[in-house]
Order: sequence, then structure tokens, then C-alpha cells
Amino acid sequence: MKILLTGASGMLGGYLLPLLKEGNEVKTLQRHDADFICDLTADMPDFGDNTFDLVVHAAGSADDGTALDLNLEGTRRLLSGLEKNPPKEFVYVSSWEVYSPDSGEGVKEDHQLWASTKVGQSKARAEEIVRKWCADHDVLLTVVRPARMFGKGVKGEMRTLFNDVVNSRYIHVRDNDAKLSLVCASDVAEAIEKLHSIGGTFNISDGKDAKWIELAEAMSSNSGAMKRQTFLPKKWADVAWKLASWIPAVKASLSPDVLSRRSKTLTLSSEALKIAFPGWNPYPTIDVIGRVNKDYPYQDR
Repeated sequence: MKILLTGASGMLGGYLLPLLKEGNEVKTLQRHDADFICDLTADMPDFGDNTFDLVVHAAGSADDGTALDLNLEGTRRLLSGLEKNPPKEFVYVSSWEVYSPDSGEGVKEDHQLWASTKVGQSKARAEEIVRKWCADHDVLLTVVRPARMFGKGVKGEMRTLFNDVVNSRYIHVRDNDAKLSLVCASDVAEAIEKLHSIGGTFNISDGKDAKWIELAEAMSSNSGAMKRQTFLPKKWADVAWKLASWIPAVKASLSPDVLSRRSKTLTLSSEALKIAFPGWNPYPTIDVIGRVNKDYPYQDR
């Protein structure tokens, strides 16, 4: 099988590339060090006469400032570049952020999309574009919506949280029991490798929902020096923000934006994934983050 992978140098791409290379011919597209060098935020790729059996579009931005340029317009440019020779199959790596951050527990793929961030909005709109393009070109489409991913090279929100935890800047508001879904990037890569020939839309999580404080404690364990987390009642958290918002620890954990993001429950149902992929047996992400899982193939972070 001849495969095109975008975003091979990203965290997910780092796990996808070696997996897809097993028995396949894989070409990569990214800004540098690739078979096809192209900045999708500005240019349409030129594939010449190359044809692909499968395209895995894993390139994307988790930053609101660049999300529309890469996630949405970059996807348009990629599809335009494939217009001459459409692939047989296409995998689009979307995000949990296409759902409302307070959607609740066990959210299924048919849940209404109501993204509150530019990242989520750009991913949701890109899904629509990809669906129409694949339908028009008779291409089998698989859309995956990973939960918050962890692996070598993790960036964005989760890297920021990790830095806050290990630098004692994380403050947990007492009685905040909000939950979130997690997944290892290596498991997302395995799911993509199995699902691309099936088609459909799939949430991808490890199925073991975590509380924010549990995630923070696992990150603290990962650092090699388990630290006691700071707790504050909500009313004192509000007072601390009003009086000391200039202090890094307060700014990092108690700003209205951060508190809002870390106090809403959104967990993903993985039932559709389990039906399509009966052998799905992901690593428990919290245990991997805390480095207590004995089976996970840890790499230097």
C-alpha cells in the first residue's frame, strides 16, 4: 500500500510513521525534512503523478492563533493537491475539541458539535469539508477524534499543565470533580492503523475517565518527585485571583479562563471504536503518565 502521511514530525506522527511503514511505502508531507515539502498554511502541495492508496492527515495545530490557517485552510489546500489523483482511503485526525467542553460524560460521535475554541471550530469545519470531498470523489473516509493525547513530545495545554505541576504552580479548587478523557498517542496510532479500511467516525480514548487532580498527581509522579498539590476553596480561589493575579502560580491556575476550562466535564464514549476494533486494548493513560504501568514502552520525554 502506498501511503501519504502529513504531520509526521508531530507527536502523533512520531508513532504513526513507524507503524504505517510496516509492509507499506510511506511518503511524508511537512514543512521540512519530508518527501513532499510544503507549508499547508500557505501553499497547495504538488504531488505530480503520485497516487496514494491511503492519506492520513495528522498535521494540525492545537493553538487558537494558527488553527484556522492549518486545520481548516491547510486541509483545503491538501485536498486541492489530491484532486488530480484522489486516494482510495482518507483518514482525518480531528479532535475532542469539536464538542462543547461541558458536554458531560460518555459523549458519542453523533453528539451535536458545539466547539468553543478556534481549534475545535476549525476541526469541525474541516470535518465537513473532508466529508463532502470524499463523498464527491468516492473516497472511504475515517474521522478520528482523539481525547487529550500523551506521548513523547506532548505540547499545548497538557504540556503547560505538566510544567505548572512540576513547578508548583498548579492550584486545585476544592470540590472540583470535573472529568476528562485521555489517551496515549501510541494507541491512537494503532487505532488509525486498524480503522482506515473500515470508515466512519470514532472517538478515541482509553475509556478510563480521570479527574483533573488525578491527572496533576500523575504528572507530579512522572517528574520523579511526587509533590503535594495545593487546594483552595472556590471562594478563596476567587479572592486570590482578585488580589494576586500577577503571581505566576495564581495566573496559571486561577484565571477565569483556566478555571473554566478545568472545571467542565467532557468524556468520550469509545463504544463505536470497540465494536469496529474488537481487539482494542489501550494503555491506562493515567498510569502511563505516572510511570507506574509496567508494560508501556516508555521513551525519554
